[in-house]
Amino acid sequence: MNRLETFRPGPATAYGLLVTAAFLWAAGTVVARGVHADIPPMGLTFWRAVLALAILTPFALPALRQNRGILKKHIGLLVFLGVMQTVGQAFILLAVNYTTAINATLVNASQPALTAVLAWLVMRDRVNGWQILGIVLALVGVGVMVVKADLQILQAMDFNIGDVLVIVAVISWGIYAISLHRVPPELGLTTILFFVLATGAVGMIPVYAFETFFIRPMPFTGEAVLVVVILGFLISLLSIFFWNAGLREVGPNRASVFINLIPVFGAGLAIIFLDERLYAYHVAGAALVMVGITTVILKRRGGS
Repeated sequence: MNRLETFRPGPATAYGLLVTAAFLWAAGTVVARGVHADIPPMGLTFWRAVLALAILTPFALPALRQNRGILKKHIGLLVFLGVMQTVGQAFILLAVNYTTAINATLVNASQPALTAVLAWLVMRDRVNGWQILGIVLALVGVGVMVVKADLQILQAMDFNIGDVLVIVAVISWGIYAISLHRVPPELGLTTILFFVLATGAVGMIPVYAFETFFIRPMPFTGEAVLVVVILGFLISLLSIFFWNAGLREVGPNRASVFINLIPVFGAGLAIIFLDERLYAYHVAGAALVMVGITTVILKRRGGS
């Protein structure tokens, strides 16, 4: 069995992987927003899943053969995880066609709180006061950045179909996060990722076909192929692998708070690559996010 399949990071490494996954998702969102007018969202979702699956398959096949018996028992759960992950990715790409970056980021920032609530409802996973404080601090930090410390922006916000799509994506990722722990430990990371990607590729076929024939086809230009390669490898493959490894190690409550790093990294990338200015609310918001994440990590159950 390959080392990727049995990879189990320690706590410190797991947190590093979660930070890296958040950075890759932020970079992927920046790229997707930049090309959404030229590349249709369902086509991009389909082809990046196909590319990632093609890269992963040679590494996953030995584990798939070895664990055939276990896979038969848990095939439904693995397909379900694939559906939840794919819905989240597809709906985020679709949402940026309709909603603003401020709205999408703010709604997406609710995922840590939603994941904690889902974990409590479904898994009876206790959330202590320190965890709640850390989640709230991180959420406030994101809010400070996305509304530019101006409450009038928040008050004037009108939700549209794009915001609804982001909410669906957040719910899907929250369900994915709390369901991953139901996968038996005998099934490693490449096996889980293979089913996530395979489910996404197969499930997207009818949606991709509808988009191609009735909305707009996927352009196979040099730019489009490059975007598919970048997002397929970095987002569909590498970031999900990192996220799954970190999530399995530290649990959904602690892992989900790292979602709040996405707008922090996104702001940084925009400043570097889009020549946007750094404002005081960026610094204040990022500081609150880091304090919130540190609180969730260091303060364990029971206030220890």
